[in-house]
Amino acid sequence: MDRCRFNYIDVEITVYFSPNHLDELELRDKIVIAIDVLRASTTITYAMRAGAREIIPVATVEQAMKIVGNLHSTSTVLCGERGGKRIEGFKLGNSPFEYTEEAVQGKALILTTTNGAVALTKAKYARQCFVTSFVNLSATVEALSQVTDVANEHLVIVCSGLEEAFSLEDATCAGMLITRLQARFGLRALDKLSDSARAALSVYAQYGSDIYRTLLESDHGRNLSALGFEEDIRAASQIDSVPLVPVLEQTAIKKKLIFSEALRLQMEERNPAREVRKPERIPSAIRKEKVV
Repeated sequence: MDRCRFNYIDVEITVYFSPNHLDELELRDKIVIAIDVLRASTTITYAMRAGAREIIPVATVEQAMKIVGNLHSTSTVLCGERGGKRIEGFKLGNSPFEYTEEAVQGKALILTTTNGAVALTKAKYARQCFVTSFVNLSATVEALSQVTDVANEHLVIVCSGLEEAFSLEDATCAGMLITRLQARFGLRALDKLSDSARAALSVYAQYGSDIYRTLLESDHGRNLSALGFEEDIRAASQIDSVPLVPVLEQTAIKKKLIFSEALRLQMEERNPAREVRKPERIPSAIRKEKVV
């Protein structure tokens, strides 16, 4: 794709470091990027790659149990964690390695987690919500490049945080995403970046040189290491390892955008009866945009 087609556009970017005080109506009709590096965004991406039919994020255990009770389906799986550990009675926790083809292919997953699922529930009125982490960062940039009239959009990055507080890994990921958007789109200086977006850039500049170390030494990383999930941390630090972007539409993640022909073919061969969504073509209004 010709990078110059996007030069000098003025995309407005805001970052929330926690969804705690974010009213869901503030995200109405916005383009939202939801980040929970450790671990919900990473795990959701793994699950969609493994062939999950849909993922429904909910904020509480009670909501998850109610949905499962209403569906009465053997193809519905309860998933989630509290304090990093799988919830008692649930089939899956929040480790990406649990979400294999055997465990999730063709199934609806009801997911509740301490941080990430809560953030996703805030985005139910968003026009589009992309689920992002380090593993699909470049794919997220590609997905955003295909948003109609992206030059005039207000992008909102919602970091899940750590139990309603700031998390280093999510802020670093947000800063890396903004850096890549600037490189891709040729964004003008910092005129359209909120203070929080500028702060995310500073965090990335400070902590972005060794992502695995940053995740491992973060508060959340230390907690997960103590629980025996160091391999989850390593997986979450692998930049661009899964070229797939899950998309939340209202209350469920059913759509996935694939940005690798090899992965697309692999998924089609695994389940030929199910269509794998191809990224839509860039709208002509953007494709023809000229450099000023």
